[in-house]
Amino acid sequence: MLPKAYEPQEVEKKLADKWQNAHLFAAKADPNKKPFVIVIPPPNITGALHMGHASTNTLQDVLIRAHRMFGEDAYWVPGTDHGGIATQNVIEKKLAKEQHKSRHDLGREEFVKVVWDWYNECGNAIYTQFRKMGWALDLSDIRFTMDDKRARAVYECFKQWWDKKYIYRGKRLINWCVRCSTALSDIEVEHEQHSGKLWHLRYKGEDGSEGIVIATTRPETIYADAAIAVNPKDKRFTNMVGKKVIIPLANRAIPIIADEAVEMEFGTGALKITPAHDATDYEVGKRHNLPIMTVINDKGKMINCPEKYLGMDRDLCRKETVKDLDAAGLLVKEEKYNNAVSTCYRCGSAIEPFMSEQWFVKMDEIAAPAIKAAESGELAFHPANWKNPFLNWLKNIQDWCISRQIWWGHRIPVWYCRQCSQKGLTFATDQQGKEQLTKVSFEDGAQPIVSFDKPHECPHCHGHDLVQDPDVLDTWFSSALWPMSVFGWPEKTPEMAHFYPTSVMVTGYEILYLWVARMVMTGLNFTGKLPFKDVYLNGIIRDKSGQKMSKSKGNVIDPLDMTAKYGTDAVRFSLLMQAVPSKDIPYSEDSITGARNFCNKLYNASRFILMNMEGIKGPLAMPTDVKELADVWILDRFTAAMKTAREGIEKYNLALSANTLYHFLWDDFCDWYIELAKQRFQTNEKEHVMALCVHILYNTLKALHPFIPFVTEEIAASLRPYVGAKEEFLLNDSYPQVNPAWTNPTAQRKMQVVQGVTKEIRTIRSQFNVPPALKISAVISAKTQEDLEIVRAYEGYIKLMAKVENLTLGVNQAKPKQTATATFENLTIYVPLTGLIDFDKERKRLEKDLSLAKANIASRLARLSQDNFLKHAPQEQIEKTKAELAAAELSLAQVTASLEDLA
Repeated sequence: MLPKAYEPQEVEKKLADKWQNAHLFAAKADPNKKPFVIVIPPPNITGALHMGHASTNTLQDVLIRAHRMFGEDAYWVPGTDHGGIATQNVIEKKLAKEQHKSRHDLGREEFVKVVWDWYNECGNAIYTQFRKMGWALDLSDIRFTMDDKRARAVYECFKQWWDKKYIYRGKRLINWCVRCSTALSDIEVEHEQHSGKLWHLRYKGEDGSEGIVIATTRPETIYADAAIAVNPKDKRFTNMVGKKVIIPLANRAIPIIADEAVEMEFGTGALKITPAHDATDYEVGKRHNLPIMTVINDKGKMINCPEKYLGMDRDLCRKETVKDLDAAGLLVKEEKYNNAVSTCYRCGSAIEPFMSEQWFVKMDEIAAPAIKAAESGELAFHPANWKNPFLNWLKNIQDWCISRQIWWGHRIPVWYCRQCSQKGLTFATDQQGKEQLTKVSFEDGAQPIVSFDKPHECPHCHGHDLVQDPDVLDTWFSSALWPMSVFGWPEKTPEMAHFYPTSVMVTGYEILYLWVARMVMTGLNFTGKLPFKDVYLNGIIRDKSGQKMSKSKGNVIDPLDMTAKYGTDAVRFSLLMQAVPSKDIPYSEDSITGARNFCNKLYNASRFILMNMEGIKGPLAMPTDVKELADVWILDRFTAAMKTAREGIEKYNLALSANTLYHFLWDDFCDWYIELAKQRFQTNEKEHVMALCVHILYNTLKALHPFIPFVTEEIAASLRPYVGAKEEFLLNDSYPQVNPAWTNPTAQRKMQVVQGVTKEIRTIRSQFNVPPALKISAVISAKTQEDLEIVRAYEGYIKLMAKVENLTLGVNQAKPKQTATATFENLTIYVPLTGLIDFDKERKRLEKDLSLAKANIASRLARLSQDNFLKHAPQEQIEKTKAELAAAELSLAQVTASLEDLA
């Protein structure tokens, strides 16, 4: 017998340990079964898991468990990501806080050792969290993007792309994070709206004329200006093209040029062109062969500018430049301006466009097969509306900057001979007194030697003094290989042969380009096969008001805190019920409370059934001779629910599956079938009814198991003897099988009438505050005798479920006095209220409700009539207001009807 109360923490620890000790989730590599494979999006080793991890991984867990129960060779590969910049930032902050040291105080080798120690500590903590969440991962067989096998895969990729001339080193305008001191690729840059200023500056003519006025958000970069550009169609400046103007404060002449990239509507219509500090300007500069001058260095300090500003921080220089322009009479206007500021996706600092020599991958050839796969439908997106954005990005793909100027990560597998590459190498002595290679320049003569390990000698001069490139690869370089490298690629392993390609990639839509696209491209490039054929994109977990969760806002919900408070199954199910593909989830504790109540409902219903099994020996056969309407109906509902739940899983709509099972268990099985069936527990039908109960319940447990594995496993152990189940674990059992013959539209229709009438009577009870336990009388009037047939045949169901003592049925029955009225289809329901309520008291309550409903209608109508609200409010807020209006109008109609009933 199940204990009286379900204690999730106790049960979850017991079962999590039991599953892992039984190696329940280990790879089977069964050649007789169809593989269903998912590789986990490896979390960074930056600390505890957040609600986003909980959501994404729970979705994968459902799919793995379900497909295992479908009879497939389901395998979910666990692992973690080294995290590159993100992890280095965490360790640097930790060092500063705990030891008041920087990474430079430790030196590169010692710092990397510290990060490895962190990995050993943090990695174990992450896997402990995996276990607590009940995820079906074999934690005895884990991967890490920096382990030896994955490192070999990274080298092989680099070497093959180098040999194919996809990888090159060149000097280009790149995204530079001053805080992290590293380059970033275009898709690692985020764009945030900031309230800033737009300054209108005058550039006087070289000929002494008033010249031209431009508008800029970055006056500190005027010292690097190479030209002023206007649109060739802009007649205001036709006579000025070709003339020269003087850069204010710099006293350097630059030309006025014409280029179609200039937006005539922006600012004054004239744009300063600063090729070294703006991506658009860089392209304009290339078209017009303009010189490139850098005035902000990699530390964010001013260089190559008037002496007054040398060494200033870029932000301070902006203030000083504006002040001096104003004093010189060259500041024409200053206005407020909202603009998109590029920021580092890891630390949030403003990105500096920066001319730098970096490592790149040519992407056009690599992207072509991915484009073909998406266009043909071979690669499918869930939801499908992500296909076009994916294709648009690939078709406009830029070369990938893969080098990072940090210490934690895969070192670029390139070496240089100090003798042959002397002019292209720059060294500096670190704080430990060791000489370190700090800069490499191919322009100045550095000659690369690609090798995973340190070469024995230089192939050119046979010298032995070799040093490795100081940069590391972009974190996403190793991540792009993840679906292959986890199975041992580039080796031809049995795992690679059986499990690759995988089945589906489940991840957030925000890394579709950062990660998913790159996995698709590398998979096709190296194996000729897609790494997965389905991409299931889930949304972002937000707070209940739709805001992104962040520590600074104080709105973060920790999944482990919630599992400790409500149980893991409750947290999982609360996420799954809202898991509509790519739709953001507004999340709060309220949703967890509802899911916890569901788990308790399941547990209590199961305990109730088990208590009533006393005296009955199992196993019980599933009844085949089913005639009672309630029995026929519940089998119909069960069949429909199992079918929809499975379809939801197969089509990656897990919210549909979760909600279907929720409503079947709670509404159909518990609130209706058990309530109707328990009246037969004391009759000679008991064993028949109990057999139906235990078989439907056990199969519902199986269907629910992928969603809420702990509570279902715990209950199933007590039910197995009654249904003859032999498997120790639900995961090894089969998904519920249904009999098509159980589908019965006639039974469904009859119960719709019974339920419809019952719900209307219950609604009247609620509207007039009639105590739930109080027996009442009711009259049901039909237009024809035929309409009464179902009600008459099953009036016992209605009397039981609506707590009606006296039920009068007839055709065209007269309405009694002081009666509440409701309708269901062709039936009119009257509930006499005399003796049930205090009429004066009830009338006053309803009049207050009437006033409230009218006020709510007025306020919503007023809001929806405002153009400002309709134009600027989020669409979700507009829809919410419309829904509130509809609810208030319904409430008004109901209250008005109730007042009329009291008249």
